[in-house]
Amino acid sequence: MKKRVITFLGSFFYTGFFPFAPATFATLVWAICYLFIPPAGWIFHLIALLVMLPISIYISDAMEEYFGHDASVIVIDEFVGMQVTFFAIVPSPLTVLVGFLLFRIFDIAKPFPIDRSQKIRGGYGVVIDDVIAGLYSYIMLNIIMKYSNIL
Repeated sequence: MKKRVITFLGSFFYTGFFPFAPATFATLVWAICYLFIPPAGWIFHLIALLVMLPISIYISDAMEEYFGHDASVIVIDEFVGMQVTFFAIVPSPLTVLVGFLLFRIFDIAKPFPIDRSQKIRGGYGVVIDDVIAGLYSYIMLNIIMKYSNIL
């Protein structure tokens, strides 16, 4: 029973079992869901992130025991990375699309120190690279929003 619950959550409702690009698919599902979440203040976002961070580390750690080091089915880390990307940002179709694309670019390209964080074992190592990719995406999204007339 525990393995089923961990797998359900760790694969973000089984989106991690998508046959190709499961992390991208899970991120896309999360982004679409985010469009339907009523806007909330930064304190709500902070609380949600502080709750999800240790949960995702624990679940990712357990998922590694079941599926191997940073297995492709583990996508709860994408959930946390997207939470960071959209921290206190009011969702709109365009901001969500841009944030999604930025997050995927940073998560796939893995610029420093994301590349180094991949070597960390356990749930912390699974999650930390997505948190950093989320930070990079958050910064870029805010710059684009500030200096562009379209967002």
